Amino acid sequence: MPSDMKERIAREFVRLARAGSIDRITVKDIVEACHITRQTFYYHFRDLLDVIDWSLRRTVEELAEKCLRLDSRQQVMELFLTEAVQAKDLIRRLLDSQLREQTERLLVEAVRTWLQEMADQRELLEDVSRADAQVALDFYSYAVVGILLEYCGRPRLDVKRLAGQLTRLMDGSFQKELED
Repeated sequence: MPSDMKERIAREFVRLARAGSIDRITVKDIVEACHITRQTFYYHFRDLLDVIDWSLRRTVEELAEKCLRLDSRQQVMELFLTEAVQAKDLIRRLLDSQLREQTERLLVEAVRTWLQEMADQRELLEDVSRADAQVALDFYSYAVVGILLEYCGRPRLDVKRLAGQLTRLMDGSFQKELED
């Protein structure tokens, strides 16, 4: 049951992260909270950053599965933004910690993986050269993470509107809307 133990360790890290300073969380804290040995922790993870990385990858996999069941890019972006808003407090805590640089890198990698999965499953980049597709994925990954960091903490974020804006931007149909 390694996956179950990994989930248990990751859940405990998240619980501890929400309760206090991430910079003060130690492997010892997690080991004690999970009632496991240090050896068990290190069997599953190299360090705390590995716990964060595994958790993000797992979340992205689950999110990609949900997104693939949706019909439109707008719905996919709405779901993605909704999930990000729900995780904003934990993300903010990670970014406010000494793990900021690693967290930013992991977020970009996670979003890139998600975008790659969406593009592959929906055959969105099949008419684009491999090199251009890689640049596009990198560009949109950094852009989406930047937007998430800027907008998701806003108190009255209109997820539907932002999802529409991002979808139009990514589709290349982002134009000034005329208001009557």
